Formats: sequence, C-alpha cells, structure tokens
Amino acid sequence: MVIKLVPRGIGLSTMKVVAVLSEKGGAGKTTLAVHLATAATLAGKAAVILDLDPQGSAYAWAQRRDAAPEAESIQPIALPSWLEKLRGAEASFVVLDTGRDANNAGYTAAKVADIILIPCRAGGFDFLALGRTLDLCRLAGKRPFVVLNAIRPGAVRAIEDARELLAEMDCELAPMVLHERADYRAASMAARSAQEIDPKGKAAREIGELYNWVNRQLQSPTAQQPQEAGT
Repeated sequence: MVIKLVPRGIGLSTMKVVAVLSEKGGAGKTTLAVHLATAATLAGKAAVILDLDPQGSAYAWAQRRDAAPEAESIQPIALPSWLEKLRGAEASFVVLDTGRDANNAGYTAAKVADIILIPCRAGGFDFLALGRTLDLCRLAGKRPFVVLNAIRPGAVRAIEDARELLAEMDCELAPMVLHERADYRAASMAARSAQEIDPKGKAAREIGELYNWVNRQLQSPTAQQPQEAGT
C-alpha cells in the first residue's frame, strides 16, 4: 500500500506516535491499534498504522477497507525512515502495532513512541507476560500505560483484583476499561471499528473515551519524549 498523505511542508513537529505493545499473544494489540487509529481519523486527524507484526493483521484489516486510516507493513529497521516520511507527509497520529514476542520490534517501537499502551486481559498468564513487556519498556527508558482489555461486562471484582495486582507491579493504568463486546468482533469481521459499526454503542463510547484520554496524555507537559531508534 502507498500512503496517500500529501506533503504540505508545515506543522511537521505535530505528529504523535502511539506504540501498542505486549509480549502476550491474544492480548488485543491489533484491535486496540486499529480502533485508536480509526478514532483519530474520525476526529479529523491524518492517522496511519505502521504494522511491525510479521502476521500483518492490522495491514490486512486496512487493505480490506475503502476508507482511512491507511496502514503499511514494515520491518523494525525501516521504522525511523517511515516516521520521517510520514512527518514530511503531515501525518498527525501514527499507531505502531507490534506482535507477540516483539523483542526488537517492541523495543524499537518503544524508543520512538510518545506514549506506550499495553493491552492486558485479567488473567494470570497475561500478568506473567506483562512483566516481560514492562521490562522491555524500562530498557527503552519509557513508562507505559496498561489498558485492561476484553473484560466481561459487570465483572467488577475482576477489575478490582486486576488493578490491585497491577498496582503491586508498579504499573500505570489507563482510567477506562475496554470490555468484551460484540461490536468489537463485528468490527474486525467487517474491517471497520466499533465507532463505525454502532457510533452510539458502548464499545464506541469506550474507544472514544480512551482516544480522548490518550490525546490528553500526549498534550501533557510531562509527556515522554521519543528517541531516535537505535540510540
């Protein structure tokens, strides 16, 4: 796919990079990545997904669409040049989707990200994998946010238990929770987002709230500064 953003030569410093990381397969990385990118698109931003996952699920999702956001499947080594290209084309919101056992891809993405999100289900194996992802982020000199994901609606106790455990792991949590909802499954099948499937639905509201929160973090004076990959 060829990114169709048109260079305008202004506002090159406004691009923000969101990395979605997890060493656990099935955590919901691609679902989170495509939904955030679509939310940014619906908010009027020039959003692009860079898919660093060898499986290329986010790229395949974008290929099936006839609407933005666009996506490109790339190797980790190509990430710096792609970010430079997107800045020149005036992209404003770039989401990095990574695979399980991300290793170099996850580290490279973490180094250049303005914010890192780690989707995490409320399960023991997920918390074990979370420790490895946190170590990767610390190695990159970044402090990520954990997003509780695919939580059964009404499972208040599960959320409370997860938050207590994550607090013991010294994790920063996003204030909103993404629940297990039919709209997410329908959206993935149709190459759409929950906001496009049912703009007034609960899943759409969750994603909208998360996107708005991410934007506030990106505008915060204490936001993390990205580094050049390889430094």
